[in-house]
Amino acid sequence: MKSFAVLSLFAAIALADSSIPTGISSGCSSFMTKLDSDDSLSSCTDTLISATKSFGPGGSASTSASSVSSALDSLCGNTSACPETTIRSTLASFYSACEAELTSSVNKQVQEAYDALYVLIPLTTATCSKDDSGNYCATQIAGSAPSASSLYSSGDQQVVTPNFDALESSNAAFLFLSPSLSSDKLCTPCTRSIITSYISFESDISYAPGMSNSILLGGQSALYSAVQSTCGASFLSGAVQAAGSLSGGVISQHSSGAAPNAHGAHAGGIAALLGAVTVAMVAL
Repeated sequence: MKSFAVLSLFAAIALADSSIPTGISSGCSSFMTKLDSDDSLSSCTDTLISATKSFGPGGSASTSASSVSSALDSLCGNTSACPETTIRSTLASFYSACEAELTSSVNKQVQEAYDALYVLIPLTTATCSKDDSGNYCATQIAGSAPSASSLYSSGDQQVVTPNFDALESSNAAFLFLSPSLSSDKLCTPCTRSIITSYISFESDISYAPGMSNSILLGGQSALYSAVQSTCGASFLSGAVQAAGSLSGGVISQHSSGAAPNAHGAHAGGIAALLGAVTVAMVAL
């Protein structure tokens, strides 16, 4: 039931801890306080919540294909409520205010919030992409999805938060695609669409702390290399050209920690993934 996991990912990420971390700079603390009450970001997360709240912790949504399809239709039909320009601008400001917390003196809670915000646009694009038969790629993924419940953790006061370790180890941001998949499962139109969703976004604003340091995106380089090796160099040629080439751009740029350019997830698994993202985003 992989598609349920994707929907729950959106719900889990929206539950990212909204408390302001201690021991961070005053500038970063002020920014995160302001972020918590940002109306433009709230309007974005409201759309995610409406589409995926039933797949979050305690949600009542079934894992049926029709339930998942309905949620995906709702999510994918309202993407204009979360303008990419708003996310880009917020990410640039985030990095400017919290550079130390994201690079030299990493604060995990700050980094989790940055990751949740960063993946929002490309994850939505990947989730809403379709295969050649018009089926959502989120319902066609071949990787192994964790159970929906494993995407969440409860603290001492039973506060539900995303389990970022589970999100990271399952390659959730890439709809559970694994570098070890065989060619018949890896070399598909959906794989191309999923990876292209991230490359396109990253070509406009890079992941500030360096891609290899990302909690949710750390598996991208290995996945990209596996696709190149298994599917052939031409498999992603269009996406590479659109991004200005990965060899001198997106992948290598991220691994070096470049600053962002200011102008610039089977039915059960997908639902859990989308739900987890929403959970973290609500707290921003």
